[in-house]
Amino acid sequence: MAKRGPIRSHSTETSGASWSGNRMETKLGDAKARTLRRAYAWTDPGGDPDVKASYKFIHHEVDSGGNVGAANVRACTSGIGVLNGARGGSDIPASDRQGVYRHLARHLRDAGEEPADLK
Repeated sequence: MAKRGPIRSHSTETSGASWSGNRMETKLGDAKARTLRRAYAWTDPGGDPDVKASYKFIHHEVDSGGNVGAANVRACTSGIGVLNGARGGSDIPASDRQGVYRHLARHLRDAGEEPADLK
């Protein structure tokens, strides 16, 4: 069984394209845990791993076939902003914030950008 909470950081290709998290989530369709874990940075420890509602911090681009691709720089930057209180902040456990930050920050570093500090 995969670990729940922050999803382990990994390096991938990155993209600076425009971003719509809602559009990417729609393109995921009825994806299962293996695919969902590639698109998001956090999964609810009490949630169903095969349901999108159990995940937060989508930041990977998804093509029309539901395939997860590059990490989006704008999404990663926005995610760190949410961790730091933007848009009302996040309701994930405080103990998970650092792990999600590490995940998103690694993608930004992969893109040659320095992430904002976690507050």
